Amino acid sequence: MFPFSDRGPRRRPERSGGTAAAPGDMAVPSADPAKASVMTHIGQLVRDGHAEWTMLGNGDVELRFFSGELFLLGDATMTRVM
Repeated sequence: MFPFSDRGPRRRPERSGGTAAAPGDMAVPSADPAKASVMTHIGQLVRDGHAEWTMLGNGDVELRFFSGELFLLGDATMTRVM
């Protein structure tokens, strides 16, 4: 799924626009165990340096993998943008 190299995870410099959220800052809902599990695993990818996520003004989350994929995580949907 991700092209890994022996150099380790890449980190991007901070960018302007949006609100960058630290992995621990994203609220993991407890009412839906499946969603909580998915968000926990995505948070681990962010902590490991494979992606970054940003909380958008409308409450959605933009998830950008450093290999180029971009997803919008809505309340009940996950949409691949690129």
